[in-house]
Amino acid sequence: MARERVSQADEWQAWAQRYDIDGGIRTFESGLTLKVFLGALFVGLLMMPGSIYLSYVSGQSGAGAAPWVAVILFTELARRSFTTARRQELYMLLGLTGAAVGAGTQYRGFIWYAYFINTPQAESYEIADKIPYWIAPARDSIAIAERSLLHWDWTWPIAFFLIFKLLGTIRGISAGYILFRLTADLERLPYPLAPIDAQGATALAETTGRTETWRWRVFSIGSMAGLIWGFIYVGVPSLTGVMMTKPIEILKIPFIDFTPSIEGFAPTGVFALSTDFGQMLVGFVMPFPIIISEFITALLSQFILNPQILYRNEILHQWKPGLDVRGVGLFNGLDFWISYGMGKSFSFAVVGMAASIPMLIKFRKSQSQKTGQRGSLRPPPGRGDFPIWLMGILWLFGMGTFVWLVHKKMVPNFPLPFLLGFAFLYTPLNSYITARTFGILGRDLFEIPYIHETTFILSRYEEIDIWFVPLPDEDYGRGTQGWRVLELTGTTFTSNIAAQLLIMPILLVSGIVVYHFIWKIAPIPSSQYPFVQTWWPIHATNEALWKTSLRDGNSQMLQAIRGEYVAAGFSSTLALYGLLWVWKMPSMWFYGIAGGIGGDPGMMIPRLLGAVIGRFYMIKRFGLKRWFMFNPVLAAGFACGVGLIGMGTVAIALVSKAVIVKPF
Repeated sequence: MARERVSQADEWQAWAQRYDIDGGIRTFESGLTLKVFLGALFVGLLMMPGSIYLSYVSGQSGAGAAPWVAVILFTELARRSFTTARRQELYMLLGLTGAAVGAGTQYRGFIWYAYFINTPQAESYEIADKIPYWIAPARDSIAIAERSLLHWDWTWPIAFFLIFKLLGTIRGISAGYILFRLTADLERLPYPLAPIDAQGATALAETTGRTETWRWRVFSIGSMAGLIWGFIYVGVPSLTGVMMTKPIEILKIPFIDFTPSIEGFAPTGVFALSTDFGQMLVGFVMPFPIIISEFITALLSQFILNPQILYRNEILHQWKPGLDVRGVGLFNGLDFWISYGMGKSFSFAVVGMAASIPMLIKFRKSQSQKTGQRGSLRPPPGRGDFPIWLMGILWLFGMGTFVWLVHKKMVPNFPLPFLLGFAFLYTPLNSYITARTFGILGRDLFEIPYIHETTFILSRYEEIDIWFVPLPDEDYGRGTQGWRVLELTGTTFTSNIAAQLLIMPILLVSGIVVYHFIWKIAPIPSSQYPFVQTWWPIHATNEALWKTSLRDGNSQMLQAIRGEYVAAGFSSTLALYGLLWVWKMPSMWFYGIAGGIGGDPGMMIPRLLGAVIGRFYMIKRFGLKRWFMFNPVLAAGFACGVGLIGMGTVAIALVSKAVIVKPF
C-alpha cells in the first residue's frame, strides 16, 4: 500500500492535538488580582537566584518550570481553602512567574563581557580595548576587579540597557497586538498550537475541588526525583566548593569527555557524554522521529564521516592527537563545519519557504471558499482591545527612538539606510510573515540566516562596535500566539499589559541585585561554576573570531568560510529533503537527520533514553493521551526539586561569604 503524503501543516497540527483543549471561550475577565501578583513575585523571586546559579553550575536553569510550580501551589492552596482559582488568574500567574524567574537572565551579558574583556583571546585579537563603554566598563575598572554590578562604572551599560528594555517593551506590545488583530480577527487564522499553552491553566482551574488530584501526585513524584538528582548533580559540588578549594563532583559537570579515548579509531571524532540526565524529560515530550534520527546521524558523523571521509581527504587538517572535545570541535568547525552549517542554514530557509508559502496560499483559498468572506477588525466585547492607530503610533515612537539612539549615540558612522531598512521594511514584513505561519502552522518555518554578517559586509563597515549593537531586525510574529492564548483563556488584554508594566520595575531591580551577589560568591567562571568554566573559554575564542571577521578583509574567520563547503551543506540538505519528500516521509525525519549531521551523539544520549522510555514503556502503561497529560506536570515537579536544591546552595554560599573569620 502506497504511503500517503502528509503536509507539514497537517503533521505538526496532529502533534499539537495531543495537548489540545476543546474550543475557546468568549467571556473575558481580568486575570490580575493582588493574590496573583504577590504569588508570582514570591515564587519567581524565590527561584530566581537558584535558576541563575544552576545555569552557571550545570547549564540548566529550570526557569521554565517555575510558572508551573506557582500554578500547582496556587491551585492546591485554593482547593484546601475551599475556593476556586479562575483560569484567567492561573494563566496570568504563569506569565508573571515566568517573567520573574527569567528576569535575572537579562543581565547575563554584563557578567560575560566583564569576563571576556580580560581574556587572552580578547587581548590576542586586539579587541579588549575596543569594547564600547555602553557594553562594559574598561578592563581595569574597579567594578570588574571587585566583581560588583552595584558600582558607578556600570552606569552607562545599565542605563542603555534600561532604555532599550523600555523601548523594546513598547514595540513588542504594540506590534504584536497589531499583527494579532490582522491575523486572528481579520484573517481568522486558527493558531493550532495556542491551545497547548491554554490547556494547562484551563485544566488546572477545573481541579480546585475538594478531592485529591492526580496532578499533585505526579508533581510530588517529579519533585522528589528532582530533589534527589539535584543533590547528586548540583548540591554536592556546590556545597563542597564552598568548603574546599576544588569541589567534589559525583558526576562530572557538564559531561564526561571520551574524545581522547576514541581518537585511535576515530580521529577528528567527538564523543562527550552529557551527565545532565534531567534532559530525559525533554526526550519524553519531543517527537520520537526527531530524537532517534538526530542521534543516528550524529553517530554516523563522528565515527564515519569525520574520521573516514573528511579526515582521510585532509579536509579536517588542523586536528592533532590529545585534543579534548572543545579543541576538536573548534578546529573541525574552522576546517569544515562552520561553512557546511552556513549552507545548511540557507537550505532550511529555502525548505521553509517552499513548504510554507504554498500552505499559506492553500489555507487562504480554503478559508475563502468556506466562509465566503474574511473576518472583521471589530473586536469582541469585553476583550480589552485598543485602537489600532494608537498601537501604530506607539510602535513608530519606540522604533524611531531606538534607531535614533543607535545612530546618534552608539555607531554614528554606520550607514543610516541599513538601520532604516531593517527597522521599517524588513522588520514589519518579516514579522507579518512569521505571524501568518504561526497562525496556520504554530511554528516559524524559516528565517534568513546570517543576515547581520551579510549586512556588515555590504556596508563595508570595519569597526568592532557594530558587533555589539542591537540592530532593529526584530520579529514580533511569534508574540501573536500569546494574544491568542489570552483570548482562549478569557483573559482581558488590559489586565495582561497592566501586569507587565507593574512587575517590570521590580524585576529590573531585583535581577541586578541577585546577579551582583552571585558574582560575589566566586569569580565567573571558576571551579565554583563548572559549566561556565568548561565552555566560556571556547565561547571567548569564537566571539573573538567573529568580532574580528571583517577586519582588513583578512580575518581567520573569513578564511575559514569556504564557498565549496557552503555549497555542499546547501545542496546536500536540499537533496535530503527532496529524497524524503519523494519517499513521502514526515518532515520530522528531515529536521532530525539534518539537525544531527555534525552533532555530538554523547550530548544526545539523555534525551534518547527519555524518548525510548517514553515511547516503549510509559505510553504502553498509561496510554498516549494520559502520558502527554502527565509530562508537563512531571517536568515541572522535577525542575522544582532541582530548583530548590539550587536555591538552598545559593543561600548557603551567600551565608558562607558573609561570615568573617577573625584570628584570636
